Amino acid sequence: MPKGPSLNPQIKRLAVLTEDHPYDYLLFEGTIPKGNYGAGTVLVWDTGTYKTENGLTEQFEKGKISIELFGKKLKGRFSLIRTRNETQWLLIKSNDEFSSATYDITITSPESVLTGNPDINSTNKTKSERNIEDPGSNPKRSLSHNTVSLITGKLPKTIKPMLAIPVDKAFNNKEWVFEIKWDGVRAIVFKDEENNVKLQSRKGNDITHRYPEITNALEGSLAGIRNIVLDGEIVVLDEDGLPNFQGHQKRMNVQSIKEIEKLSHELPSTIFLFDILYQNNERIEKLSFIERRQILTRIIETNDFIKISEYIEEYGSDMLRHTKDLNLEGIMAKRKSSLYREGTRSADWLKIKNIKTQDCVVIGYTEGLGKRKSAFGSLLLAVYETQSKNLKFVGHTGSGFDDKTIESIYLILQKLKNESMPINKLPYKNRETHWVRPVLVAEIKFSSWTKDGIMRAPIFLRLREDKEPAECVLEADKPKSFRTVTLEKNLLDQSQHTKHLHGTVSNKRAQYFVGQNFSNLHKIFWKATKEHREITKGDLINYYDLLSEYILPHLKDRPLSLSRYPDGIEGKSFYHKDWNIRKPDFVTAIRVHSEHRREPINYLVCNNKETLLWIINLGAIEMHSWYSRFNDIESCSSSTSLFEEECGLNFPDFIVFDLDPYIYSGAEKNKQEPEYNTRGFTEAVDVAYHLKDLFDELKIRSYVKTSGKTGLHIYVPIEIQYTYKQTRTFAEIIGKILLSRFPQKITMDWSTRKRIGKVFFDYNQNARGKTIASVYSVRPTASATVSMPVRWEHLGSITPTEFTLISVPALMRGKKDVWKGVLENKQDLNKILSATKGMLP
Repeated sequence: MPKGPSLNPQIKRLAVLTEDHPYDYLLFEGTIPKGNYGAGTVLVWDTGTYKTENGLTEQFEKGKISIELFGKKLKGRFSLIRTRNETQWLLIKSNDEFSSATYDITITSPESVLTGNPDINSTNKTKSERNIEDPGSNPKRSLSHNTVSLITGKLPKTIKPMLAIPVDKAFNNKEWVFEIKWDGVRAIVFKDEENNVKLQSRKGNDITHRYPEITNALEGSLAGIRNIVLDGEIVVLDEDGLPNFQGHQKRMNVQSIKEIEKLSHELPSTIFLFDILYQNNERIEKLSFIERRQILTRIIETNDFIKISEYIEEYGSDMLRHTKDLNLEGIMAKRKSSLYREGTRSADWLKIKNIKTQDCVVIGYTEGLGKRKSAFGSLLLAVYETQSKNLKFVGHTGSGFDDKTIESIYLILQKLKNESMPINKLPYKNRETHWVRPVLVAEIKFSSWTKDGIMRAPIFLRLREDKEPAECVLEADKPKSFRTVTLEKNLLDQSQHTKHLHGTVSNKRAQYFVGQNFSNLHKIFWKATKEHREITKGDLINYYDLLSEYILPHLKDRPLSLSRYPDGIEGKSFYHKDWNIRKPDFVTAIRVHSEHRREPINYLVCNNKETLLWIINLGAIEMHSWYSRFNDIESCSSSTSLFEEECGLNFPDFIVFDLDPYIYSGAEKNKQEPEYNTRGFTEAVDVAYHLKDLFDELKIRSYVKTSGKTGLHIYVPIEIQYTYKQTRTFAEIIGKILLSRFPQKITMDWSTRKRIGKVFFDYNQNARGKTIASVYSVRPTASATVSMPVRWEHLGSITPTEFTLISVPALMRGKKDVWKGVLENKQDLNKILSATKGMLP
């Protein structure tokens, strides 16, 4: 609708029928480059549901559609009426309680319904164009003129706080600040439009009622300020002003109002604020840490219950030493330029402890003796394994409890008793054991790990009601070196205010990256799971840099189709073939005539490492290339010469057999494609070996790789003299031979319903312009899997999920490319075809 909808029943608005759009576009916002599908600036103006009395198809055919909308903006009844032009309709508002002759909703409500932002490009404006106005007359509360407001809208109802990665040693660095790590309870502070103050725990629970002294103090400290969200830590301080968590535990599970009031005087709490996320409904998480802290310091009035968590710059080693002298838990390191990333464990925030601790799931307890005869002797502890997702036993602890703690924990354990053992294997028993449901989380101090993965000298510190059992993995608490974290995260050299990869590679690689411009390296492309930490765009670029020597020979001189994920795998993606905008000098594009579009398309070609990393920086997670290469770049733009050998693009240099198991795990949603499962992959491997047997009969050399998703890709390299039509015919013949031998295992049916329970043999991939994930390509799956080449003799013993963005660089270090033969061992298709005579039923 060029002019948008109108609420006036007297106004008819033109509505133009378009082609179907990919479902991925439903909630996409951003700019799609010119010359590509849906090109232009995209903003989601409204979302909602509709209903209609009659079937839409029937109404469409008659040329009049009556619907009722239940949108966030558009409500009520509308009609769509077709004009004499088949593609042009008129949208007319019905006369109901939502109609208006004066109210123009396109003017009064131009903003995105997702973000509240009226201009999707506003994030590209300069800082001076987006100043936050002075919130009040108090000069202490006036904000910096450099402050950037990215999104305006209502406050969120809940916030998942940003988390830190543990490192083993403190360090000195001018680009970092260092704070005390407060031994308390994480709390998000909300103050809404009506001046209501709410405290939310890390798990999202409302804990306002537990700390009335803090709530009252915040109302005074934030007087005159509304719609604000803060981050901090609630602690109970001892007489020396140091955190006393044992005292704090007495307050954590109390529900009685009288008891809470009493404890608020006997064991008063203090909140140390260290961050601000929203102010006056403006989202300021995307400011740097230093800018956010300047705002926080200016608007907060401190008192006995409200403090600002102070920091020092650069000298982390000295600060950790001082905290150790004071018996404090440790320090937090925060990069000055870091953004606030809700719900993520980011390498921009680090925690360095004075003691080793591990969060564990309590899976049982042993019977007590002596003084503990009526309670428990020790707790049995476990953590979740990253790969298997199973609980693994890591030891017992019977130390660190006082009488009151033992009593309170024992009462909880009685309510959680369970008949079955929550772990697969228990290495040893101290005495009679009782099992409990694995829902209780305990923080344990210990000296070191044994070679069998058991904690030495474990001592109970506290129960962690603010943590989920699923968070109890070794990686979450196992410290790494600062250098390792830096290498893994491709951290930027912020002191030079550049966006170049720096400090994450060897001297040779560092020289290579000089002058290359990268953006948003800290952006999360994969959220953390039990299998892996969070993976950033910088990690993705680093992967392709490390694997470039293996992948580039397979991409050389082939047109590429890009599937771009600018906000990671959970964001909106779009397809990009036609490159009609500026590109660096080192990037080559080939002009190829499209019979479908009846005009040329400018495909990118990846012939060097610079281009590869530049493409990944565009958010292209996976590499999809043609099966053929160009010979002469100048002779590919006309439809007549495309079929001639001068261009070369009509002559593939391999044939692809795509084996896709249609065997469901049972966890799929309605109409969802089968997800990866062991049974399905095993069936695909079985069919692949049958295909290999057939190839052996025909004396055909073939190469296999995982698809990176559920199936397998088998390649047969051929001499570059056969057209796509010929290769497709050959692939179909092979499929029919295999189908005649194993009809119970294989299907070539295009009906997805008829594929269920079998492996789909797809020969139609062999067509000009078709692409498939390249060897060593990362795939946009939750596990960041890789399309990995394997030797035929190893196929039966591998699991495709073991090949990921994180694991493959180490697996390939110093190894030769097992798929080199795809490029070198060319075969005569005519000889192969003659050998298949008589094999068809």
